[in-house]
Parts: sequence; C-alpha cells; structure tokens
Amino acid sequence: MARILFVDDDPYTLLTLTKATEVLGHEAVVASNSQEALVLVAEQPPDLIFTDMRLSNMEGTTLIRLVKEQENNADIPIFVLSASPNENAVKRAEEAGAVAYLDKPLRMQTLLDIIEEYTSG
Repeated sequence: MARILFVDDDPYTLLTLTKATEVLGHEAVVASNSQEALVLVAEQPPDLIFTDMRLSNMEGTTLIRLVKEQENNADIPIFVLSASPNENAVKRAEEAGAVAYLDKPLRMQTLLDIIEEYTSG
C-alpha cells in the first residue's frame, strides 16, 4: 500500500482525491497548505506527492524545492496539479523537480497508473 500526500487548499479536491486513493487501496494523507505538507513529509515521508500549483501561502514550485531539500526526500516523486496549466508554469515545475504537470481534475485511471509506476504497489 502506497502512502500518498495531496496538497491543495480546496477541500473538495482533497476529498475527491482521498476517496479515489482509498478506493484504489492506498493511504491518502492531506494538507491544506504548504506548512502542513512540510510537517507531514518530515514526520513520515510519503511515497508520492501531488500538489496544487497555486496554494494560498506558497507556490507549488517552492514547496517542491523545500521537500527536495529535506534529508532523504530528494527521491520522492512529486506531481503538480493545476486547473489552468500554462507553458511557463510547467517549465517552472519541472525545474523545481516535479515529475509531471497534470491537469485537474485528476482522472482515477491516471492516478492508478502513476501509483503503479512510481511505487511498489
């Protein structure tokens, strides 16, 4: 079972992603802001992270950089979710260390494919 952290300031998005993750048989952990996310990652690093690009207190790319700087977390695959992707944002996310930039809403099949590809189960 994979442990997946979702970071988004939209409660509906977090609820939807949590339910989808649990249906797929994995553990969902949620943070509504970047500070919560950094604490959760430090306490128990997840297998995957999905973060919104636009958070109320920090841009997703900054969160990615901060996670990657924490000891032993450089290899955590991080995916950016956005309802309004643009070329500049995609480039910034990739430069920060994101694996991919995905459109919202995230489809269940895409979530399943990512979990299978980037975790052992």
